[in-house]
Amino acid sequence: MPHYERNIRFILFLILPILGFILGWSLSQKNSEYLPSDALTIEIKNKDSLEIPKIESLNIFRKTEPKNVDLDVFWETWNAMEANFLHQDRLETKEQIYGATKGLVKSLDDPYTVFMTPKENQEFEESINGEFEGIGAEITIKDDQLTIVSPLKGSPAEKSGLKPGDMIFKIDGEQSFGLSIEEAVMKIRGPKGEKVTLTVIRKEQKKPIDIVIVRDNIIIHAVEWEKKDDIAIITISQFGNSAMKEFQEIASEILLESPRGIIVDLRNNGGGLLDICVKVLTEFLEESVVVKTKGLKFGDTGDLMSGRGGSFLDIPLVVLGNEGSASASEIFMGAIQDHNRGLFLGEKTFGKGSVQNVIPLSDGSSLKVTIAEWLTPNGRSINKEGIHPDEKIERTNEDYENNFDPAMERALDLVGTDEMIQILASDREWMHPPEKNLEISEENIILETIEDEIHD
Repeated sequence: MPHYERNIRFILFLILPILGFILGWSLSQKNSEYLPSDALTIEIKNKDSLEIPKIESLNIFRKTEPKNVDLDVFWETWNAMEANFLHQDRLETKEQIYGATKGLVKSLDDPYTVFMTPKENQEFEESINGEFEGIGAEITIKDDQLTIVSPLKGSPAEKSGLKPGDMIFKIDGEQSFGLSIEEAVMKIRGPKGEKVTLTVIRKEQKKPIDIVIVRDNIIIHAVEWEKKDDIAIITISQFGNSAMKEFQEIASEILLESPRGIIVDLRNNGGGLLDICVKVLTEFLEESVVVKTKGLKFGDTGDLMSGRGGSFLDIPLVVLGNEGSASASEIFMGAIQDHNRGLFLGEKTFGKGSVQNVIPLSDGSSLKVTIAEWLTPNGRSINKEGIHPDEKIERTNEDYENNFDPAMERALDLVGTDEMIQILASDREWMHPPEKNLEISEENIILETIEDEIHD
């Protein structure tokens, strides 16, 4: 018996380590399905609304099965559909998965938290990089209706007469209600030379208007400048990838001209990349807070600072904006106002004050998700509120017809004058934001945005 027991112990001594190794390997393989080594940290591509440049990565936590979630109805629907749907050739598994994922994200009721298929994601990347085919307009969903934020300068959309605030009622005769931004973009975009008809509702018009637009290759020249009456007029159409490089190229030219003032025209600038906006602001502001963020996570809350050594710190500044100015443009204007660095003339801006990050997914698709809200350096809320001008100047239809630009003319007359200095020294209404805007709790973080940044 002792001999037998020794044999048993010897066999167990050999087998148990092997069983332990197999069990450990099996568990590691199971866990690897949920947490692949190359997905521990996913680099954030700071696009559009995108924002928070100092956050270079986003931690993806270990995936767990949702608790207290019954997916039986989902699978029952899937199986019933496959068993009964007449057009069996339309049943494509990947498209069904994408459709279900879009529905999951859409349930958040935030039009700017969106799932993008690989094709949509590629088009989004192209639009941020500054070249694509389409009509050249920023769109968003406002009050449940597709709305034009701004036509891009020189684009087919602008030439056709499309205006900020136009509500898109139909696209080529099909009603647009219920479409996501991405779905609308897919319908509006198309090859160069082809036409698309947008039926829009305009505030001052009683009936819908049909606007026929011929698609073209859209190349965004982000920054342009000209000199008029010893004033440098800088037009920034988008804070895209090329904007800072283009700005640096013109900065030396402007300095050589020794202008007595600068006008930065951000009208119809729908936003872009926040890090680019901050870099441009650095040329006008001493090192200071340019925007505050309030998010759900610790890393999404904080202050973003401008850098040092700006080229135009002491040159009088006027900024122009309108309803088509959104996102990063509003950050720019809010910072200039709060630091009393210059004046903002024109119309109240769009009111896009939230932050999105684009998280790449394994098959080339992506999730653009709202993570935080913007506040100006003094704590003013931008979301839905917009930035109010120091002096309101509207451009009427008659002004457009006569090629008269009242805001620009006023800026040329005002910049660098004693009157401008007096206005900067005065007590203005926006300096006293409502108390509720100064502190925002996690319970009432607003998760609505414009994307800045989706072009069609």
